[in-house]
Amino acid sequence: MPHRRSAKLATWQIWLLSLSGAGLWLTGGAWLLLHYFGQRQGEFGPEMSPLEPLTMKLHGLVLIPALLGIGGMFVAHIPKGWGHERQRVAGIALCLVFAVLIVSGYMLYYVGGEALRDWTSLIHWTIGIGLPAIFVWHYINGLRARRKRAR
Repeated sequence: MPHRRSAKLATWQIWLLSLSGAGLWLTGGAWLLLHYFGQRQGEFGPEMSPLEPLTMKLHGLVLIPALLGIGGMFVAHIPKGWGHERQRVAGIALCLVFAVLIVSGYMLYYVGGEALRDWTSLIHWTIGIGLPAIFVWHYINGLRARRKRAR
């Protein structure tokens, strides 16, 4: 059996991606709750929570280290991990989810049109809610593969 290079991320990369990912998930979830359940009745009808814009600003701020971490994976983690066939499907799924979230996030910020924005928002937050499950799947697969190789 040929020796494979380890695709394991450095500890600082794991922390960067885990903390920024948790920050994105929490700020996105907070926005979602405020947007759909935090409206108040104002003088002219329903008004958004004053915290809603703050959650979006924090979401954008936490996105910066997340994008740096994702970009860093293309340098070593993904090329080294490509040879691990058992991880490939989970890794590709994670990359596709990241791509959809990045593109839909860009569209929410820059693309107009209410109907398109509504669909893009639905796609973005629906996939965002499920991201931790795909990440855990990929992570656990990696742990199992490393344990199996160690035997």
